[in-house]
Amino acid sequence: MNNDLKYDAFGNLDADYYVEKAYELRRQYFAAATKKAAANVKAFFVKLTANRSIKSAQPQH
Repeated sequence: MNNDLKYDAFGNLDADYYVEKAYELRRQYFAAATKKAAANVKAFFVKLTANRSIKSAQPQH
């Protein structure tokens, strides 16, 4: 059994350490998810504008 757990000065499992590690992992996940979502939105609008023709530049009769 691998016993790589972190304990506090009293021999108890260091809950504060693991809570902080969980917050760190959550921040990393949300940063990656936000970055991916922003890239998807940008790609959507690039594709949307690339598919449009430049009809507005021609005079309408």
